[in-house]
Amino acid sequence: MAERARMAGLSMVELMVTILVLAILMAIAIPSFRAVMNRGNVASAVNALNADIQFARGQASSQHRFVSICRSTTGTACDAGGTTHDYDVGWMVYSYDVSATGADQAYKAGSSNMTILRYTPQRRGVSVRATDANVFTFNQTGQFVASAGRNGLNFVACPRGTVDDASNNLGTNTAGMQGSLLVLRQSGSLTVTPLPLTSSCLL
Repeated sequence: MAERARMAGLSMVELMVTILVLAILMAIAIPSFRAVMNRGNVASAVNALNADIQFARGQASSQHRFVSICRSTTGTACDAGGTTHDYDVGWMVYSYDVSATGADQAYKAGSSNMTILRYTPQRRGVSVRATDANVFTFNQTGQFVASAGRNGLNFVACPRGTVDDASNNLGTNTAGMQGSLLVLRQSGSLTVTPLPLTSSCLL
């Protein structure tokens, strides 16, 4: 019985070999898992932005109103203007009447003319940079409302190599951590393509 019990267990050498094999497998698997997570974060952010832009276009056409999108950390006010073009902080979609005031109006809380349609909160694990941080708008035909020197917008989404989601933490565009480019044209059409590995995550 003693002999049988001894043979049923693992010797110290066998246990050490087993632990070593597990450590090697984990060393191989963890970077691959992180790469999958990074790609998932980028895809999630791009899909969310793409969906909200398409939603805004549809609402502009169906409501016959201006529908705008702006950066927003709260979902109740626009954080537009300035030099910070980070949409990963979140964004909001809202509508208002077509009037002499024109398009690209920042949302005004309490205004009877403005209605919040959708809010997307901060995106985790990814930086999303736009051509500029100004409000952009779709008209009653679902087209991007152009202004002087502004006939569309580009967005770049890149995975962050760390868990730091501070807005100034720019993502990385390298093999295995490749970003995506979303192009919004004046017609309102959208294209999403992989960001060339030679391109920056900052527009």
